[in-house]
Amino acid sequence: MRAIPVFTLSCLCIVLACSAGPLPPLSNSDAIALVEFKSGALAGARVETSQSQYTVTGNAPDGAISAQIDPVAARVLSISQAGKETYTFPGVIAVGHRGTVKFAPENTIAAFNKAIEIGVDLLEMDVRETKDGKLVIMHDISIARTTTGRGNVAEMTLDEIRSFDAGSKFGAKFSGEKAPTFAEALEAIKGRALPDIDFKAGDPRKVIDAVRAAGLVGKCTLYCGDWARLHDTLELEKGFVIRPTSPKGIDGLEKVIQEFDPPIINIDWANFSEEFIRAIHLKGKLAFVNTMGKTDGRESIVRAIDAGADYIQSDEIDVLIHVLREKGLHK
Repeated sequence: MRAIPVFTLSCLCIVLACSAGPLPPLSNSDAIALVEFKSGALAGARVETSQSQYTVTGNAPDGAISAQIDPVAARVLSISQAGKETYTFPGVIAVGHRGTVKFAPENTIAAFNKAIEIGVDLLEMDVRETKDGKLVIMHDISIARTTTGRGNVAEMTLDEIRSFDAGSKFGAKFSGEKAPTFAEALEAIKGRALPDIDFKAGDPRKVIDAVRAAGLVGKCTLYCGDWARLHDTLELEKGFVIRPTSPKGIDGLEKVIQEFDPPIINIDWANFSEEFIRAIHLKGKLAFVNTMGKTDGRESIVRAIDAGADYIQSDEIDVLIHVLREKGLHK
């Protein structure tokens, strides 16, 4: 399993990848600020520019640095101090939406296994609480779309939900697949990938207990579309690595940072822009881009990569992995 960065790094020398894009290059002051997010304040900072990259030099608290910066994507590739490389960019983090919706029934163990086989790093999974207080993996309020049954998750017991088939609607070979519990999903992917938890509904204490039991606090990512639920969860466990969505795209960036000061900002494709990713990076945050939707595919994935996305979640996970490896951004 790849090491997955979930926090911005405090480092001393930074190298950032070069990519073509529609934005003008960074200003010198922005280039210096980008480095200072990682190294601390620089004394005597200087910027040398070329067509493909900037070089920022200066004295950080722990010594002199030299930083190479992509003036478009601002992607950190390596860190060195006194001629010694101390960090290498691990690549873009590939996220499988509901495991996969393309090759197996979504949010099932089969989907998670297939996504891992294809090569994703994070597995997005939707968590809801049942009538009898159990946590089950299910995206919709109702089980009707993805199983052979009918009814709302919150009004059914776990046994009732699992009495229905969660695989045959996708394909006959998946007949007999059941909606997994949250604990089963975490156990199934253990040591092979990390969960990206979309907490849909339920008692946050139960989600926290399951994540703690799996030893994943501070390692997995957490998303809540409901800010009140996210606040409730963070009050009980501040160690979660969260990725809230800016409510108005780039115009809401300041608000989401003031509200949560998250390490990662979630971007839905409807609000995606190169300017938005740059603004996120210049706040010292990471950009989590969702390419899902009618335009999901190579073109949108390439655009997200070239803009500097740190995480990309897609329904086209085979295309995502292929493009990332083609660009040398994924092992």
